Amino acid sequence: MAVRKAHQVWVYSTAESPGNSPQVGEKIGGHKRTPLGFSGYGFNMSFTYHSKSEVVAPFGEYIPFKKGIATKKTTVIAAKPRFQNMVAWVSSHCSAKAWNRTNFVHGLAKLIPVEIYGSCGTNLRIPHKSKIAKTVLQKYKFYIAFENYCCSEYITEKFWQALTEYELVPIVVGASKTDYERVAPPNSFIFADDFDSVRDLARYIRKVATNTTLYNQYHHWRLMGKAFLYKSVRVYPFSSTEGACALLNFLEENAWKGNHSLSTGLDPFGSEWLGSCGLCGKHDWMTAYDIASNAYLPNLRTVLSNSSLYGVPFAHSHPVQG
Repeated sequence: MAVRKAHQVWVYSTAESPGNSPQVGEKIGGHKRTPLGFSGYGFNMSFTYHSKSEVVAPFGEYIPFKKGIATKKTTVIAAKPRFQNMVAWVSSHCSAKAWNRTNFVHGLAKLIPVEIYGSCGTNLRIPHKSKIAKTVLQKYKFYIAFENYCCSEYITEKFWQALTEYELVPIVVGASKTDYERVAPPNSFIFADDFDSVRDLARYIRKVATNTTLYNQYHHWRLMGKAFLYKSVRVYPFSSTEGACALLNFLEENAWKGNHSLSTGLDPFGSEWLGSCGLCGKHDWMTAYDIASNAYLPNLRTVLSNSSLYGVPFAHSHPVQG
């Protein structure tokens, strides 16, 4: 790798989770992780979905109305028929990474009606990015929004699509409950790890599905604000002019005017990023779905702190030459 020049600004940028970022790093626990291969160089700033990044590019957002309630006519999602389709899952990525979400969904489907679109189930077909998908999925009440890794603040488009395009109640596994509550509309999702067993989860989903008042409580937030889904052109910084402009605007308004030290607030080698991925749940029935080869994840911070690479400063403040 070429020696880094003093005037260069290095940006750590990805829309993926730490566990699923491009594998160019050193091996830890038999797995490659991105930043370690660059840990001796350091990054000046980061551009990710994480709130600690200098340029934050989330997959979605909830914005309350200014006066706390809709000023024009806004209706809560109309009560769906009692026997309408209950739960949908759309996925074609069936291989397990950090945890076996496919087995989880199949287990849930033995207890309540779950229809699986894509190659992970009965092979029901649906054009994923089309108006047809929206029409089909709006006939359900719940949407399974399971992330492939469970990392800090990793809440992707599947969650926001459920709320916006499909108008469903998402059932979630991924980031911590605190992370979801911080960004999501109030009382808008079901957190799977809140329950003592998959049977308890299924029982609650059925209860909500068959109780109009209870179900509509999960849509009451629509009177108080609006959720937005941000397309990939905004999330992926170097694949569009929109992302590139966001980065350039930050540099012009902050770094080049001396308003920012160019010392990243998100340490790519620290507990909030590389060390933030862990087991997908706290209950035994949840952790049973975790993959044995990823058992090192909760201890990754310890592994990193004992590494000779970790002692290298993660960011350097170099003079920037406009």
